[in-house]
Amino acid sequence: MQTENTTRKIAILAVDGENFEVDGHYQGSDRKARCYTVTKSSDRTIRVENISQFPTHQSIRELMN
Repeated sequence: MQTENTTRKIAILAVDGENFEVDGHYQGSDRKARCYTVTKSSDRTIRVENISQFPTHQSIRELMN
């Protein structure tokens, strides 16, 4: 049996003057995302993939430096 994977935009976080979109990746009918992707809104570049916990402002700040 194959389960459907879905991606949903769940947050936009403003960090140091830049906006970052957080997408949650879900499997089947799960209510909790199995991982997260952070994308920089201004140029749509993926900054970090497969984060296991929801990113905080501070964790995004650390990942970008």
